[in-house]
Amino acid sequence: MTDETTAEPQNQTDGIRPLIVSDYETVQRFCAPLRHLLFGFEAQGIASCLVVPPGGEIETLLWPGIEIIEYPALKFPLFFRQNRRNLFAKIEKFKPSTVHCIGTARALLAKTISSTCNIPAVLTVNSSHQSFLKNIIIKTGFTSLIMSSSRFVENLKKNNPSIASIIKQVNTGTFVDETCACFSQPQRLPSMVMVSDFLKFDDLDPLLSAVRHLAVDGYEFLIVLMGRGPAEDKLRHFVKSTGLSQTVGISPEIRPLRSVFRGVDIFVQPYITERLDPAMMEAASAGLAIATDKNNADNMLQNNQTAMFFDCRDELSIYSALGKLLDDRQSAVKLACAVQDYLRTNNSVSSMVDKLLKIYSQAAREVSA
Repeated sequence: MTDETTAEPQNQTDGIRPLIVSDYETVQRFCAPLRHLLFGFEAQGIASCLVVPPGGEIETLLWPGIEIIEYPALKFPLFFRQNRRNLFAKIEKFKPSTVHCIGTARALLAKTISSTCNIPAVLTVNSSHQSFLKNIIIKTGFTSLIMSSSRFVENLKKNNPSIASIIKQVNTGTFVDETCACFSQPQRLPSMVMVSDFLKFDDLDPLLSAVRHLAVDGYEFLIVLMGRGPAEDKLRHFVKSTGLSQTVGISPEIRPLRSVFRGVDIFVQPYITERLDPAMMEAASAGLAIATDKNNADNMLQNNQTAMFFDCRDELSIYSALGKLLDDRQSAVKLACAVQDYLRTNNSVSSMVDKLLKIYSQAAREVSA
């Protein structure tokens, strides 16, 4: 690992005790970034606590030893008051200085904790496109709205000009591998991976058609489609009916993703995303060549510099991009190394934690003013 988290002087972190509020789906999806965040807090001697719904795997997914408050402890409407009393009793015992809500699903709960405990609240928004109701919720009660990239920040400001002044960018911190996984074992069959929710078959049809034509044209490779969703049965039927069973594998998401990616060469993101993709961050950190839609361009993803772009709706465009990566391994490795270098410079865990601490401190000053 190349990132080092250094401790700040005690007087800069004294009294900062973030209470992190999130939902189970967000914790599952953003497990790796959350682990990095908790590591960064621990490295600087900052006590943190996590409020999440009950879930048997939460402790193992996150940082060992993190204090967890399960809410609601009893999943029955009749126990609403008892659950609330239990929640605030545990919060009072922890004595947080700031509420940090990760994801908008529990924004209302974070605002309630903030107002009840008279402490500031900040919100990490993982998608620049929110529902009408969520847009109303996030416009009040938070001193800062945090997003992970300039593209997402600009989109959220455009959609919510009235709160543009409190929207801030904090790059997601990661630990970058010292080695580059892309084509690190020349004797191995080239491999690709894609991580998806499998929501609609039509969204993945251009990629599957491009993969089929690559195989027909004599390219030898493996691609694993990782995920679960309503389109999984159609995906399996397509793979079987087109004779791609030896080329395409379908698997549920395997944790930890980083361990899987270290044995893969190319990460494919065949859709336009309006939210942080933690799987792509893990792939880039492991040193995979990134192939993604041209509309996903941002500071980190630049065509022919740190990634290979294509049009996700155009089978020929996908075919061409993946073919180039398979034909020119040296260029693929160059892209993979370049995105690793970018992350080392711009997405260190220590930098992420430092920026969050400044936001927490500023929020506390605004509340006490």
